[in-house]
Amino acid sequence: MGALAAAMALVAYGIYVWQTLRGEARPHPLSWLIFGILTGTGYLVQLDQAAGPGSWVMGITTVVCLSLCPVSFWRGERVFPWYEWAFLVAAAIVFAFYLWSHEPAPSATLAAAVAVLGFGPTLTKAWARPHSDSVTAFTLNGLKFAPSLLAMATVSVATCVFPAALLIANLAVALIIHVRRRAVSSK
Repeated sequence: MGALAAAMALVAYGIYVWQTLRGEARPHPLSWLIFGILTGTGYLVQLDQAAGPGSWVMGITTVVCLSLCPVSFWRGERVFPWYEWAFLVAAAIVFAFYLWSHEPAPSATLAAAVAVLGFGPTLTKAWARPHSDSVTAFTLNGLKFAPSLLAMATVSVATCVFPAALLIANLAVALIIHVRRRAVSSK
């Protein structure tokens, strides 16, 4: 299950990069950095809690998010409102909190909360410009967490809250993009 989740992540990000290169998706560098930091926090929590193969997808996601951040400046958004900077600060605080406290459940819960709130700008963008993001990538990025959760060697709030939140948030974005595209197309 851990390998399936990792493979789904690689396919999802491959599709996203392809769509970005074709101009079909406009990545947001600050969002990739924020999600890289938060996912990195979740991955460290899972490593420390011996999540085993269930953590693999978080490790891959961390590396990809942090790698896509600088690449996104080339083909993506370049204007960042104040609240995105606030999410970046919040992500850094959550990461520092975990490094300082080594409290896994509160750290994972805080990372999940900031990540879900961080989807706000993504949802706004999806509503306003539904053709600027990938339904397929968001769907796969949500679904990859289902086998990941089944692969957890240690099942706890600390190991499961963050991937469960990302499963729901990614699928919600995919659904909004899909619904908005249909609404825009029917006008």
